[in-house]
Amino acid sequence: MPEDKEFPTGLYVNRPRPGSPDFVKARISIKVETFLEYLGEQDGEWLRVDVKEGFKVDPETDLKKWYAQVDTWKPKAQQQEKAQPQEETGDEPLPF
Repeated sequence: MPEDKEFPTGLYVNRPRPGSPDFVKARISIKVETFLEYLGEQDGEWLRVDVKEGFKVDPETDLKKWYAQVDTWKPKAQQQEKAQPQEETGDEPLPF
């Protein structure tokens, strides 16, 4: 069963402003105090966040709103075992 969706508090994602150069893909606003508090509650070294397009339409632009959602995907134990590199002993033949 999929986990509940988690949204980072204090992190806001918007479309680039009209007239922005093509290389600007998004505007991210961070309410520092709120976001730091949220980060303090998180476990682990990394926090991955996906920027998604929602279903609600912004009445000012007639475009769907964007939002940030925490990526909670974790590899299964079997996948982690396969991903571990094998130790090199120096006895393997040369690849050429």
